[in-house]
Amino acid sequence: MSPKKPWLATFGRSFVSPDLVMKNWADIEPYFVKLTQRELKTVGDLEQWLFDWSEALSVVEEFGSVRYVEMTCHTDDESKKNAYLELVREVEPKLVEWENKLDHKYYECPLRARLSPRKYNQFDRRKKADIELFTEKNIPLGVRLAELSQKYQEIMGAMTVEFEGEERTMPQMGLFLKEPDRDLRQRAHGASAQRRLVEKEKLDNLFDEMLQVRGEFAANLGLDNYRDFCFRGKLRDYTPEDCLRFHESIENTAVPLARKLMEKRRVAMGLPTVAPWDTECDEKGRPPLKPFVQPEKLAQGVTDIFMRIDPRLGERFDSIRDSMDLDSRKGKAPGGYQTTFAERRIPFIFTNAVGSQIDVNTLLHEGGHAFHTLQSRTQPLTWYRHAAMEFSEVASMSMELLGGRQLDPFYDNEEQKNRARAEHLRHVVDIFGWVAIVDAFQHWLYTHPGHSHAERDAKWVELYQRFGAGLDWSNATEGALPSLWHRQLHIFEVPFYYIEYAIAQLGALQIYNNHRAQTMIHEEISHAIGSSSKLSQEAAEFINPRRVVDKYLDALARGGSAPAPDLFEAAGIRFDFSQEVLGGLMAMLEEELASLGQV
Repeated sequence: MSPKKPWLATFGRSFVSPDLVMKNWADIEPYFVKLTQRELKTVGDLEQWLFDWSEALSVVEEFGSVRYVEMTCHTDDESKKNAYLELVREVEPKLVEWENKLDHKYYECPLRARLSPRKYNQFDRRKKADIELFTEKNIPLGVRLAELSQKYQEIMGAMTVEFEGEERTMPQMGLFLKEPDRDLRQRAHGASAQRRLVEKEKLDNLFDEMLQVRGEFAANLGLDNYRDFCFRGKLRDYTPEDCLRFHESIENTAVPLARKLMEKRRVAMGLPTVAPWDTECDEKGRPPLKPFVQPEKLAQGVTDIFMRIDPRLGERFDSIRDSMDLDSRKGKAPGGYQTTFAERRIPFIFTNAVGSQIDVNTLLHEGGHAFHTLQSRTQPLTWYRHAAMEFSEVASMSMELLGGRQLDPFYDNEEQKNRARAEHLRHVVDIFGWVAIVDAFQHWLYTHPGHSHAERDAKWVELYQRFGAGLDWSNATEGALPSLWHRQLHIFEVPFYYIEYAIAQLGALQIYNNHRAQTMIHEEISHAIGSSSKLSQEAAEFINPRRVVDKYLDALARGGSAPAPDLFEAAGIRFDFSQEVLGGLMAMLEEELASLGQV
């Protein structure tokens, strides 16, 4: 272990041979055979067996992560595509089969009752759900869904547009929406929409097959629909009905503020209505913010931001700079993500940076996920190195919010910093409505089997109008709005993984508010009493934003060993998505935006 970077300590193998370099399932299968055959006589035997199972699983998980990273970084590389499909078709089905055998061996072991409930309750919940939601009939269906997801990545990654004399990726086209020239923005929006519509039939048919396969998947488990499978499989501590009530809370609190902000934009820009190409540009006609040109500047700037929030964060982020692929290019999958190389317990960050402020926010976000990986890597079981998604997104969104107050590495003057911060806070307001659209859409999709393409698109438009900020699409490319959902990869690849973003944003806003309050009080006490006063020093230690980061890091370190409500509590925040809590946070955001001249 390096004394300078203990969070990057290496973990040796004790069960799998240190010389094994996994190339296919046959390499690792003997270890799963040994696990199924091992005799367990004592509680100590059982715990060691769990550690060995975790180690073998980590080897397979890292094998899969490496292939996924290579495929998404090079969607136009046939060898990487085929290697990933080999993983999907040959390795993952075998893993599912053997994991089920081990699940049963564990759950049916009499010694399980003597394990510490404090340590293993959450693991028991996980394994109980895994057993109940397994049937061999679904193994080939899981393979097919993975193949279809890869096809979606391939279609989206291949999209480019000839615009202004150059071939451009879709993220690069997004930069034109920030330009002051409205005609240029409209043409860029139209060109992008037309390119996506070329793939409309292909994407609609692809999603039809996904729906059909997921319907079979649920039916094989005796469930009414795939939504029920997702809620049980994700160990959610809330119900579909809770989500629908949350949508109503968003409609009553976040949506009115989003529409108020959009009306201010309309007036400031002197427009009769705000079109979809009018939302990303500066309402005063200033050129777009350009915080960086080269990805290296992006990585260094975000490192510096984390240093300003807390040196512990900056040091951790700086230490993983060689585990990132940040720039946008043809043949690269869309979006951004952080994944973990499970055996090394090291994060990898993927983005499509093009030089915008959104790229800064994205890297702050993925950096938060990376901190989660680094903090929880000492958890002995691989299952506990992944938290409930509701809290995983707290880890990332908190860093976006805290980082928004520390943008000096990218901007030289207060006006630019305030612009960037205001843009992000407006986005935070908007994200609640967008999450409600996407989540409500998925509830409808999976509870209305047999719907047509036209019905599906119409439902999307209905929800967009209900939760949207009031944009005018009348002059947009025909068909662009009804097909807008094609851009949301979660709908295709990870159904019902979206409401977590809104729940997590509630948590992140609470951390932000706590940190902001502690910072202001800390500064006031220090100024009022004087830095030499012993009372000042004691008060400053008790009321200190560092304590908020302490709780944040402590909660991350618990990984997935506790359910989401407990992780929220450990971070000093409430797991509560009532209208009262959301309304209070919207009031705080409105106050912040007013201080920046945005309300």
